[in-house]
Amino acid sequence: MLVAVLTTEPLGRALDYRAPPGGCFVGAFVEVPLGPRRVMGVVWGPGEGGFDPAKIRPVGRVLDAAPMGDAMHAFLMRAADYTLTPMPAMLRLATRAPGLADPPGPRRVYRRGRGEPDRMTDARARVMDVLDEYGGAAFNLGELAALAGVSTSVVKGLVKQGAVAEEDAPRDLPYPRLDPGLPGKALAEDQA
Repeated sequence: MLVAVLTTEPLGRALDYRAPPGGCFVGAFVEVPLGPRRVMGVVWGPGEGGFDPAKIRPVGRVLDAAPMGDAMHAFLMRAADYTLTPMPAMLRLATRAPGLADPPGPRRVYRRGRGEPDRMTDARARVMDVLDEYGGAAFNLGELAALAGVSTSVVKGLVKQGAVAEEDAPRDLPYPRLDPGLPGKALAEDQA
């Protein structure tokens, strides 16, 4: 299946690409090959075809970003017509958000380490008590310090001694879209 992808490059038209295996939909932000580079674009509609299928390149990846809505799509087209601005330039104005094409980066979390602090102070004991109370749960630096009622430097000092482990964890991905067409769970008689 072919999709027309409008990029921010000054080409004046959408380019045809082969849809990825999982498919994509109109408005999806994608990364596509353009010459030796990879550029960001938006799926603008179905592809026109008319080319040798062997020469059509596939979409690189669908970005983890909310798709462009129909209203924004229509607004960009109307604004481009009104101001006599090429569509790629209008798309560039609309997609200048920093980091839009970047995948979500990891976040630092802190959990109980294997070591013990050299010298146990009241503040350090509160941090260790919080970690023991939550049984291996991971916290970000601010959460752990707030729960223990200490400053972040106390937690960082425990990291240096090995009593608290500092790890990289993946950021939460966006929630999946709700499908109102899916059937609900069967209820028991006392629930209905």
